[in-house]
Amino acid sequence: MSDWKNPGFAGETQPSRSSVPVTTQGSTSGQKRWLVPQVKDVLMLVGWIAGLILIAALCWFLTQPVRSRFLRSAVNQVLEDSGDSRRLGEPDSPGMCGSIGMGTWYTMTELSTKPDGNTGRGEFSEGTKAYIFTFIGEGTFFPCAAVVTPGGKVQEFIPLNSHGVKMLKLISPGILRIYAQRIEGDKS
Repeated sequence: MSDWKNPGFAGETQPSRSSVPVTTQGSTSGQKRWLVPQVKDVLMLVGWIAGLILIAALCWFLTQPVRSRFLRSAVNQVLEDSGDSRRLGEPDSPGMCGSIGMGTWYTMTELSTKPDGNTGRGEFSEGTKAYIFTFIGEGTFFPCAAVVTPGGKVQEFIPLNSHGVKMLKLISPGILRIYAQRIEGDKS
C-alpha cells in the first residue's frame, strides 16, 4: 500500500492547466496535452469573430437596395420641404463606385411645370447625377448632396439639414474645392 501513490496526495501536486508539466524523460507528450486545448480555444474565438464579420458583411450587402430606397426617399423629402424642384431618380449601378466609395450616386431629375399648370417629370439635364455623402468639415458631420453635370464637374453642394446650411456657409472655399475634386475624380 505504501508504494502506491495517487497524484495529489502525499505532497504531490497536479500541474495547473496554465503551466506546462515538467517531464524528466525529455518527452513532449505532456506539453502537447496542455497545448492542444489552448489552440482549440484560440481557434474557436477566431471562428466566432470571423462568423460575426461574415454575417455583418452579408447583411450590409444584401440590404443595399432597401437602404438605397430609404435614402432616396429621405433626400427627396428634404428637397421637397426646401422648395427645390429637383428630385433623385434611380441609383446608379454599383459598378459606378470609384475611389471614394462612401457615398451613393443617383440620377437627378427636375419637376417641370407645363404651360397647362400640370407638373410632369422632365430631365434636369441629360446625364446629371447627384452624389449623396457625409460632409466632414470644421469638426462636424452633416449629410450633403453634390450635383454633378454630365461633363463631370460639381455644379453645387446641397446641404440636407439645417445644421449643414449653417456649416456650408462657414467652410472655406478651399475645402469645398477639395471635395469637388474628389467627387469629380470619382465620377470619371
